[in-house]
Amino acid sequence: MRKSIICSLLILLTGCISVFSSCGGNHYQEKPFDGMKGRVQKVTVWHLMPELWYAGNKGTDVMYVNVSIYDVYGYEVCSALMDSAERIQSETESLFENGVCKRSTTKAGGRTLAQMNLVSEKKGTLEYSMEQNGRRFRMTVKQSSIGRHHKSVITEDGKVVTISTIRTDRSGNPVKVTEKEPQTGKKTVETNMYDENQNIIEKHITTWNEEGEKEENIVYTKYGDPDEHGNWKDARTYNQYGFPEEVLVREFEYWE
Repeated sequence: MRKSIICSLLILLTGCISVFSSCGGNHYQEKPFDGMKGRVQKVTVWHLMPELWYAGNKGTDVMYVNVSIYDVYGYEVCSALMDSAERIQSETESLFENGVCKRSTTKAGGRTLAQMNLVSEKKGTLEYSMEQNGRRFRMTVKQSSIGRHHKSVITEDGKVVTISTIRTDRSGNPVKVTEKEPQTGKKTVETNMYDENQNIIEKHITTWNEEGEKEENIVYTKYGDPDEHGNWKDARTYNQYGFPEEVLVREFEYWE
C-alpha cells in the first residue's frame, strides 16, 4: 500500500507482486504512511466485485483482501494478500535501515516468490538486485537534482528490459508515469489528477502495443466519507463509460 517512488517504478517495470511495493530511500519516497493522515499502523482493504455492487447487491462478495503493516516511521514493513475467505496467499516483509529499504522478500506457502536486495547507494542513485521465478534483474534508480523526476532502468543479462520515469508535483504525488519496453516497443503513459485531499480522482492511461497501435482510457475515482483522521473508507473507480472497475473498502488501526 505504501507507494514510494522506487516501488511505483518497480511495480510498473516488472509486473512483480508486492515484494517491490515498499522499498525506497529517503530521496525516493513519497510521504510516510503512503500519504495517509495520522500514524497508521495497519490498513485492511477489501476489494469487492464491482458488477454485483453496480447491480445494487448489498451483499457484494469480496474478491480479495490486502493488509499492510507500517512501523512508527511510516514504512510498510509487512503486507499480505488474502483470498475472499481471508486466507493468506502471499506475504511480503521489508527491512529498512536509516530510512532505506535494504531487502524485501515475498513468500507463499513457504516458498520464496521474489526478492530484492540493495546493492549500492550513492548520491542520487540506488541500485538493487532482483530475482523472480528464477530470473535475475538489476535495477538502477536515479533522481533529478530538484527531486521531482525519477528514472529507473531494469536490465536482464545486460539488456534493458524496461525504462520508467515518474514526474511528481511539489507534494510528491506522481502526476505523470511513463513506461517503455525497448525490446517489444510497448509503451504506457499515465497522467493523474488529484483533489484537494491529494487523492487521485482522474487517471488518463495511454498505451501503445508492439504494433504501435494506440489505445486511450480514462478512470475516475469517487471517495466516500472519511474516518476521524480524514482517510477515505471506501472508493469506487469508473471507466469513461460509467461502469465500475473497482470497489474498495478500507479499515484502519493507528499507533497511539
